[in-house]
Amino acid sequence: MATLEDLEARVAALEATQADYRAVLTAVNALGANQREHSQRLAAVESELAEVKTEMRGFRRSTEDNLAEIKDLVIRALDR
Repeated sequence: MATLEDLEARVAALEATQADYRAVLTAVNALGANQREHSQRLAAVESELAEVKTEMRGFRRSTEDNLAEIKDLVIRALDR
């Protein structure tokens, strides 16, 4: 039969295990929150990058159009 001291020791061990479990659970929850935050930031960066790519395509087309127009003007000026 277990003595009172044995029972107290078992209860203390169970309480310590519970505390360890809670600490691990808290750490896992914090890590999950951190991961969600990083995921949101990454999604925002990807969105901004897509916008920049779109703007750059438009800029490139505009530049190519302007360059073609300048070439035409130069060719016309040289042909006179």
